[in-house]
Amino acid sequence: MIPSVASHTLSGGFLLLALGLVALNFKTVTSLPLLQLLLLVLVASIAVGIHGVSHLGVEREYGYNPWALFGY
Repeated sequence: MIPSVASHTLSGGFLLLALGLVALNFKTVTSLPLLQLLLLVLVASIAVGIHGVSHLGVEREYGYNPWALFGY
């Protein structure tokens, strides 16, 4: 497997895992102090942004189109 595609896939897996953990612990997450909640949101924003940049790279370099899985 191409290393950039593998790292992109791993990054997506970690994002899905994090989303699942937040969903399972939603009550705990919403009761966090404001500063911790803000930091959690900012870290999630950075992770999603980096994953988006990774999409740009693999789409351009390898013609990867994740929407092709859904017929687009």
